[in-house]
Amino acid sequence: MSDPVQHVLSVRARRKLGTFTLDVRFETPHERTVLLGPSGGGKTLTLRAIAGLLRLDEGRIAFSGRALYDSAAGIDVPAHRRRVGYVPQGFALFPHLDVAGNVLFGVSRRDPNRGRRLADLLELVGLEGLERRRIRELSGGQQQRVAIARALAVGPELLLLDEPFSALDPDLRRSLRDDLLALQERAAVPMLTVTHDVHDAYAMGQTIAVIAGGRVLQYGPREELFNRPRTLEVARLVGFRNALPGRVTAVREGWCEVAWAGGSLVVEGTPFPEGSRVIACIRPAQVMVRRLDDAAPRLNLLAGVAADEVPTPEGRRIRFLVAGNPEACLEIDVPEYAYYRLGLDRRRAFEVSIAPSAIWLVPG
Repeated sequence: MSDPVQHVLSVRARRKLGTFTLDVRFETPHERTVLLGPSGGGKTLTLRAIAGLLRLDEGRIAFSGRALYDSAAGIDVPAHRRRVGYVPQGFALFPHLDVAGNVLFGVSRRDPNRGRRLADLLELVGLEGLERRRIRELSGGQQQRVAIARALAVGPELLLLDEPFSALDPDLRRSLRDDLLALQERAAVPMLTVTHDVHDAYAMGQTIAVIAGGRVLQYGPREELFNRPRTLEVARLVGFRNALPGRVTAVREGWCEVAWAGGSLVVEGTPFPEGSRVIACIRPAQVMVRRLDDAAPRLNLLAGVAADEVPTPEGRRIRFLVAGNPEACLEIDVPEYAYYRLGLDRRRAFEVSIAPSAIWLVPG
C-alpha cells in the first residue's frame, strides 16, 4: 500500500541544552517511522520538539504540508493546536482516575460526543467494559492501550510513542508490537516511535532514523538502513556485532578480498578500491557452524574454538576464537535445536563459514 504524500514529516531541529546540543534532520514519507539509538542520544527530545513540548533555538518542523515550527518564518504552533498525540515513556497515566477518566482527559466536558468517543476508542484498543477499572488494576499491556486511547481521543494527525515497550515484560513485547501495528492501521494515524531496541525498530519502522549524540547518523527505508549502514557506529546499532578491521587486497568484478587478523575474507561487491582500510561487519546469526560430515567446500571457512557461551532466548551466543590468532574473535548466534544437533554441547573446536553476501564493509 503506497503512503499518501501529504503525510510527509520533515524535521530540522536545533536546541542547545548545557553541554548537549540537539541538531537533528530527517524526512519520512511513511506511515510508520522509528527513531533508534542509545539512551541519552536525543530521541525523546526530538519527539518533544515535534509535539511542541520543547522550545527550539532554530529549525523547521512540518507535517502534511503544514508548518508546526519555523524559526525563520516566526511560526510556533502551540502544542494543543498541533494535532499531535503523545504517549510518554511509562505512559504517565493518572492513578486517581479510572480508564474512562484517563482516556477522556483531553476531551472537553461540553463535547456532546464524549460518550460515543469513549466507546469507540475502547473498542478500538480492545478495552470494552473496563471504563471504571482503576489503573493499578490493569496489566502493563492494558495500561499501554489506555495511554494510546488517551492520545487518540483528541483526534491527532500524528501519533508519537516514546519507548512504548520499555515498561513491559519482555515476553509480552512481540505480541504487543503486533497489536500496536494492527491498532495503527485501524486508527489510520501515522506513527513515530522511539526505541533503543533493534528488534522493536525493525518490526515497527518503515523508515528508521538512527540518532546518537544529538545527531541523526543515518536515516532511510528499513531494509536499506539495516543492510547497508554507512558507518561502524550505525552498523553496531543495527545489529552488526562483529566488526573486523582489515584491508582490501584484491578487487574483481562483483567481489573483493579483505585481509584481516583471522586470514582472508571474500566479500560480495566492490565498494572500496584496493588498499582501502575497511571494517568487515557481520551479524552473529550469519556466521554458520559447519557440520562434521559436511565435505562441501565453502568460502570464508574458519577453524577455531568456542571460548565461552551465554544463553539467549533463541539459543546460544558463542564467542569463537579463530585458530592461530587469539585476537581474531567472532560472536556466533546458534539456535537451540542446532546447538545440540551440531554437537556443540560436546565439542569446543569446530569450523564456521560466512557467506560473502553476509559481509558488509564500512570505512576503516
